[in-house]
Amino acid sequence: MEANTKVRPLLVLEINEIAWRFLDRFLGDENFPALSSFFKEADTFTTLSEDTGELSPWITWPSFHRGMSNQEHGIEFLGQDPASFRGVPIWEEYRKKGLSIGIAGSLQSWPPKDPGDGGFYIPDTFAKDEQCIPKWVEPVQRFNLQQTGANMRVVNAGSLFSLNTILLGFRLPSMGIRLKTIASVLKQLIGERIFRERLARRPIFQALLFWDIFLKLYDQKSLPEFSTFFTNHVASAMHRFWHHLFPEDFGDTFKETPKEHLSTILFAMESLEMMIREAKAIQKKHPELILVFATSMGQGAKVWKRYNGYAFSMPDLKPLLIACGLTENNFTHLLAMTPQVCAEIPNREHFAQAVKALSEAKTANGEAVFQLKENDSRLSISSHTAKLADIEAGFFYLLGKKIRWADAGIQVNKVDPTSGYHIPEGILAIQGSGIKADGSRKAIKAREAKRLLMHCAGLV
Repeated sequence: MEANTKVRPLLVLEINEIAWRFLDRFLGDENFPALSSFFKEADTFTTLSEDTGELSPWITWPSFHRGMSNQEHGIEFLGQDPASFRGVPIWEEYRKKGLSIGIAGSLQSWPPKDPGDGGFYIPDTFAKDEQCIPKWVEPVQRFNLQQTGANMRVVNAGSLFSLNTILLGFRLPSMGIRLKTIASVLKQLIGERIFRERLARRPIFQALLFWDIFLKLYDQKSLPEFSTFFTNHVASAMHRFWHHLFPEDFGDTFKETPKEHLSTILFAMESLEMMIREAKAIQKKHPELILVFATSMGQGAKVWKRYNGYAFSMPDLKPLLIACGLTENNFTHLLAMTPQVCAEIPNREHFAQAVKALSEAKTANGEAVFQLKENDSRLSISSHTAKLADIEAGFFYLLGKKIRWADAGIQVNKVDPTSGYHIPEGILAIQGSGIKADGSRKAIKAREAKRLLMHCAGLV
């Protein structure tokens, strides 16, 4: 691609964790015309994450944004102090040149920064607080953060029903939430009371609400020079229900099993189809706009042999740290993604006390319960699911005492031992006037995407 003399507006749709194999199930399907035409018109790539350790989106997306691997940018976990990050995300490259940005949910984007004239800045769904630019988005972001905390591994049916949520509902139309979205939410709430499997669709509606807000902020007379919209709604469905779309990946295990959550995946993809269709409508009004479909990595089939049908989650960190001898005033619970939780513990003695207790915690059979990562006053705690015998024992050892799983705030959730999980291969597709369509899916390193996009827009 040749760079343009004038910077063209760039919109990066960050559709978390989709790989080509999954997407190919929908391309060419008459029910997904916008998705199919977008990829038919796009220059396509297969990206490869070079990050070391266990692949996680809160690491691979910063690699994508900063054009470097995790060994270089130093980002390890959600809740990590941003002051410890190295490298420059692509949107800050734009701001250095005085260009405006519109950030909506990109991972590791907190805290918000001045987006320039006509810009906006909504940090990710694991932000430390609800700060947004403009401020009128903050009530919805607060709701978003509350939902993230309440629905870690499985959806909490009662998480929506509170006075604050009801009051927020009356304000949604003024915030750009369209009537069709509100009607869809009401239909969902009624439907999940009748068909319990539809409860699994609820996380998709977080994406739909924020898409409406994004459109209100973005679709103006002039567009920010660089914008993002991040959504995890397809990835969430794949993680839990991969075997409903690809039962063949697991031999005869699911040969005769009902695939009731195939509809959940289809609903997630129908929502994505709508987003692509509406993004292309904006492009029609602004022909200079370049649309980008990006994933920092993908998903493939995974069998969790260790799970034995159960998995841990820890929606409330307080009981565990109190069991370590801390008090509520000693720490702040920060949002993270299961099985990780994160706390800020400012006092070094309290921090060391928690680290020692948790690092020495053992199951009934003597296995480590937690994996820890430290960054200044931030402590990341991963509660890896214990073996079935240890779960059934009902307790683990902490500070020499038997502690019941539930008393430490550790929930044991029934899950399928098969799912979709992270693979290093992702997707990059660039579409717009003057960009030659190429369906060859050329292989590039994920960290090369930053420079490629800036070059395509005419910034370098």
